[in-house]
Amino acid sequence: MEFLVPIVKFTVNPTERTLQVLEYVMAAGPGPLKQVDIARDCGLSPSTLNRIIKSLSDWGYLFRTSEKYVVRNFRLERNVPMSEVYLAKLDETMRGLSDRLGVSAEVVVVAGHELLWHSKTDYPDPNVVIRAGVGFRRSLYELDVLSQLYLSRLDWDIVEARFFTDGFYETMREPGSLNTALPVAEVQAQLDSIREEVFAADLLGNHVGIRRFATVIQDSDGKFLHLLALAEPASKACAPIEKYQDALLKAREELSELVYQESAANRLRPKHHAMPLRGG
Repeated sequence: MEFLVPIVKFTVNPTERTLQVLEYVMAAGPGPLKQVDIARDCGLSPSTLNRIIKSLSDWGYLFRTSEKYVVRNFRLERNVPMSEVYLAKLDETMRGLSDRLGVSAEVVVVAGHELLWHSKTDYPDPNVVIRAGVGFRRSLYELDVLSQLYLSRLDWDIVEARFFTDGFYETMREPGSLNTALPVAEVQAQLDSIREEVFAADLLGNHVGIRRFATVIQDSDGKFLHLLALAEPASKACAPIEKYQDALLKAREELSELVYQESAANRLRPKHHAMPLRGG
């Protein structure tokens, strides 16, 4: 079923202008910013920007170092930087997967060094409890299929820069068993082996008896957005892995098409999105 996005003209209201400035300042990094650059890149008049800057500085979100420069005093990010239309499609997709396949469907995002369960559907059998609910967090250092899919999107030198590479460990299989640390070379080999893949499966399950099948969703520029996963008890009869894979890849294709349509539509996109990030 094709999911079309209406192309509409957006009228920018005062709240959206303020959010646009906040996003711009956050993306630009921690150093001083010229107000004239902010106004130019966000398409705002100097008077409009001055009003926004005054409000943000009065509330302590910005420091004015002079009449021309500001420095941020906040952090701002979205777990899933997508529109309401996309999130509605995502919810529809999860419910469809859960109903058709008899599993729990999950959307997992990355927050720092952790996986964060953004949304999920309940497992159809109420007697089965899957501990990872909405808001559940788990370390990326536990190198299961979810961690592998995300980390394999990063170049190895970035993994080395952002993570303590001696800290990765295998998913525990037995309750009460100790974590097994993985040698750095093995971590790199595991990530290299899955780098070109967009689907991964864990047929054995983890230490609480849950197995997962997952795919990775990226934006039109190849940037990681989130994981889409299916979860079920490992004690369930042999999983139809090809059926699960086909369903996830079809869902991935539909979601990716929507991402592309949204990026091509005439939506409000702060101009700094096209600029390289400068840290922070």
